[in-house]
Amino acid sequence: MRKDNSNLFSAEEAVLQNALVDTVDQSYTGNDLLPRYKALTSQYKKLLRLCRKIFHISDSQGLALQQQQNEMQMLLDNAEQGFLTFGSALKVNRQYSQECVRIFGKKIAGEPIVELLGQVESICAEQVVDNLRKVFTLPADEGKQLLQQLSRVVTIGDKNVRVEYKKITQTGSELDHILVMMILTDITEKLRADAQIHYLSFHDKLTDLYNRAYAERMMPILEQADKLPLSIVMIDMNGLKVVNDVFGHAQGDQQLVSLARVLRQACRESDIICRWGGDEFVIFLPNTKQTECIAICEFIGRLCRDVKHTSISLSAAIGVSTKEEMGMQLSEAFSAAENRMYSNKLKEGQVIRQEIIDSLLVRLQQQCFEQAGHNERIAALGARFIHYLGLSADSLELRTMHPLAMLHDIGKVAIPKNVLGKKGLLTAKERELVQLHSDIGYRMAQSFGDSSLADMILTLHERWDGQGYPYGLRGQAIPWLARVFAIIEVYDVITHERPYGEEMQKAEALTEILCGSGKMFDPDLVEKFIQFMQEK
Repeated sequence: MRKDNSNLFSAEEAVLQNALVDTVDQSYTGNDLLPRYKALTSQYKKLLRLCRKIFHISDSQGLALQQQQNEMQMLLDNAEQGFLTFGSALKVNRQYSQECVRIFGKKIAGEPIVELLGQVESICAEQVVDNLRKVFTLPADEGKQLLQQLSRVVTIGDKNVRVEYKKITQTGSELDHILVMMILTDITEKLRADAQIHYLSFHDKLTDLYNRAYAERMMPILEQADKLPLSIVMIDMNGLKVVNDVFGHAQGDQQLVSLARVLRQACRESDIICRWGGDEFVIFLPNTKQTECIAICEFIGRLCRDVKHTSISLSAAIGVSTKEEMGMQLSEAFSAAENRMYSNKLKEGQVIRQEIIDSLLVRLQQQCFEQAGHNERIAALGARFIHYLGLSADSLELRTMHPLAMLHDIGKVAIPKNVLGKKGLLTAKERELVQLHSDIGYRMAQSFGDSSLADMILTLHERWDGQGYPYGLRGQAIPWLARVFAIIEVYDVITHERPYGEEMQKAEALTEILCGSGKMFDPDLVEKFIQFMQEK
């Protein structure tokens, strides 16, 4: 704010006004000194006017200079860098940017620059002081070269700071006109970000294991003789597609993380564990014989079986190869391990598939309130009814009935337990959620490689009158086996205890089935089923 200087010359103005009054005072008429007094008053008036002008100019220039200094300080304070200067005494000058206060954690005017930079306790402190003092006495080029020898990055507290030095000449000053300006940049976050980028470039983000890029980078090193014998383990996790399709990719990710945790637990610090891609992992074991490697793989298998609370049982196909001499290329050993892994996966495929199915069925019974023996009863009753209808024992329908009975509701493992066990009426949103199990079961059967079973699971909840789901198929458009299965499944449910209704006797249940004829069920099959049950 500009100061009010209107009263600065008030005393002089009062003297002038009194003198002017005296020059017209009649009592002084005829005084010999009056002409000189008038001349002196006139000169005094001119002098006072001149002083006012000079002061106004000086005041304006001072304000302009102050404004320039304020603007410069504002620019410095708003820069994301610290600026300071010091002279030959190696103490910080009065003017510096606000960023310096943040970097050093305090005001620094008059502080020794060497102490601020954290050099005071180092063995080179005296050398730093000596070099800085020489800068002020050496020619410009030599001084600049000396500044280049100083540390470019220093640690100040918990900050990493990049330092630039510039030798400058302060114009208009006779003493200490040579200054060193320092530009300080806090690069702590940049270094942290660079380290994170470097880490992620060689690590898998999900499992935190090394990634394929790191494995490929290490391969030339692993080719060296001091790594022999070098064993390689290729691993393909079982069931990832099933988990992704049924429970979602978040659960699939957790399955991968669980396997990664097992691999870390089983391996040694010298082993290199990498996620090769998707559901595949590779382990390089330097200085490891094949017998030792096999023992580690067996340990991995035991640890997988001990893991609890995963979507499905944790397991993996494993292949092993060992490079024992320099004549064998690492790529050959790698391919051998990979081929053995795929061979083992093929051999164990049926067993692994059944293990996955069994674990899902156990989960289904626990989560979905399925009565023990429900699936087996459907399979047995369905087989007898199909045989009653005249189909041979080797017919596709009869062969499909058993797996269909086992897996018809498998998609319910992905439906919340509180919805499946609700005793009252479901809301529209809950019904929509339950109906998703057909699609989930379809995807699961597809992942097992049984497309015909998958198609059948998808149509089990279609109705004869077209009011079913998911496609609203009507009448003969619904596959024959699905129409048969619908009757068998409903009959078994209503004749056994369930959370949302009491069990019915045989006659009452057949009446219920008859009521659904032409609506839920194929009328012709309903008639034959009632005959079959009455004869049975």
